Amino acid sequence: MSENSKKTGLFIASYAIGGEMPGAPLFKVNLSIYTPGETVSGIGHITQAVNPPLDIATNLNGQFTYMCVMPHICHVLVTATGYPVIKWPHGGGIGPVIPANSELRMVLSDDWKSGTANYKYMDNEGNWHEITNAPVQIINGNTVV
Repeated sequence: MSENSKKTGLFIASYAIGGEMPGAPLFKVNLSIYTPGETVSGIGHITQAVNPPLDIATNLNGQFTYMCVMPHICHVLVTATGYPVIKWPHGGGIGPVIPANSELRMVLSDDWKSGTANYKYMDNEGNWHEITNAPVQIINGNTVV
């Protein structure tokens, strides 16, 4: 990717993280990537077919940076913190401080289409769970350029 194409504007990308094994958590992430500001924002949904089923929604905000270890070997590091989805009434004021319910770290190929991720999430009982080295794949239908 050339230096000029790295900072062209805004694009959307959706990813499936993990879920490769039966019963493994699946983290679906839909991000808006704003290249001039090197920021990301979007929404994520963590599910798992266990009893009781895992169903966690999270609003994600963070940054990305290009990591180049050799002239033509670059990766994209995406870091984001997620907060519970709250339906706040219009004009309802500032509201309470809400603690994070997820953290995401993805290392993607320089074309943004695949990679690996580490993430953690808080379950409904307030316990944190960490997933490491989960495969990341772009969801078909996305056009990352």
